[in-house]
Amino acid sequence: MTDDLTARLERALHVQEHHERDLQPDPATLAGLHARVARVRRGRTVSWAAVAAAAVGVLGVGGWFGLQDRTTPEPADPPTPTVSATPSPTPEPSAVASAPAAPLVPVTLPGMPPMYEPPEGLLEQTGPGWFLTLYTSTLYEPLPGDGQRNALVLSAPTGELYHLADLGGYTRLLRWDTPGTARLEINHDGAGGRLVTVDLTTGGLTYDDRVPDGAEWLGTAGADELWLAQGLQGSQGTLYVLPPDGPVRSVPTRLDRAVVSPDGRTILGRPSGEPIEALDVATGRHTAVPSPAGQSCDIVDWIDATGVMAACVDTPPEPLEERWNYDEHDGQVVRLDATGGPAQTLTTLRADGVVPAAGAHVRDGVLVTTAYPQLSSTPDSCYDVCVGGAYLWDGGDVRPVVPAQDLGGDVCEVHAASTGLLLRTGAQCYEWVGDQWWLVDEATGAARLVGPVVGDELGLAPVWVVERG
Repeated sequence: MTDDLTARLERALHVQEHHERDLQPDPATLAGLHARVARVRRGRTVSWAAVAAAAVGVLGVGGWFGLQDRTTPEPADPPTPTVSATPSPTPEPSAVASAPAAPLVPVTLPGMPPMYEPPEGLLEQTGPGWFLTLYTSTLYEPLPGDGQRNALVLSAPTGELYHLADLGGYTRLLRWDTPGTARLEINHDGAGGRLVTVDLTTGGLTYDDRVPDGAEWLGTAGADELWLAQGLQGSQGTLYVLPPDGPVRSVPTRLDRAVVSPDGRTILGRPSGEPIEALDVATGRHTAVPSPAGQSCDIVDWIDATGVMAACVDTPPEPLEERWNYDEHDGQVVRLDATGGPAQTLTTLRADGVVPAAGAHVRDGVLVTTAYPQLSSTPDSCYDVCVGGAYLWDGGDVRPVVPAQDLGGDVCEVHAASTGLLLRTGAQCYEWVGDQWWLVDEATGAARLVGPVVGDELGLAPVWVVERG
């Protein structure tokens, strides 16, 4: 069976590859920038809490990126039955010939890349290196006659795409931990988000009303989900800890813009306009997290179970009448201690330095981040929210991620997957139109296209992506 599936995937990969060959601001502006970046982090980041969901093992996909030129191997010959002088009522396993592999059935949908119907049992064979993607319209206006289109698509390590289901309403992917189901948030007709479990075989939805409307997805703590409902105007909010079954546990908190530790035990953020704090998910205890004296810090992501990377700069005076560049005002990248210890400087920021923006924990001590190119004295031509690029941090050492091929756009968002770095590319990083997702090998730069786009007038793109956890 394994050889037959491999042969089918190889043939489909050949078809796919053939197709692809044809194919500083003043204070108000700075405050607005930070607010917009916060919204980007909350709204666009698949958290990567979702993409970085616990993944164990590797399916041997290192040499299967599928975009390099190579000869497609021929299917293996079926095993030859052995002949025994004395017939046996139970044939030996080697004497059973494999059934012929069923051909893949193409699926053609307007505005979507070439796909196939999923063969029976395919979902059960998924694991790390397989991605669930949600294709949706990125246009400002609804699609004529269709409303909001959402297609759930399975992306294989060998490059094929399989169409699973079509959904209605505004949909966001959250997590995919079991082969046949995934967790989504769906907003029907602007009535507020509903948490659902989708059956990936039938497209059926099971609604989960344990989380109140308005709570925002943070990530996971083991099998539990973490949701944050912020209080109004700095008042008390609530962290909701949602187990797979049973009642929700509520934890009072005033945190905003929170990030979840790799072990799921701590979230770190800040009440609006106040110092950074850490919240113990199990006990509800809040711990003050010291920042460098006289500086304001932007949280990036967790370095390890107790440390968080942050970009810090001298707190600007009010009113501010000039650009407040990091390299000119003691900017530095630091490690904040979630247990309450002092901040530790990882590197100081010069004019050619990288000011880390949104990031993701790759492994202890190593992060992948985007950057704020406009917050140094040598900015590029973009003076809006041009967070972009991909950079690997190992402590205070930073280097750009250099793919081995042209990805066809700027890197707009970064996450960590079990088999590499997941990068979202686009023509403009503050838009979604034409965006694609790539899996890039950290060591070699080899790239695999996880979520391709066609680029027609329908504007369909893989907006959300989660890895099989």
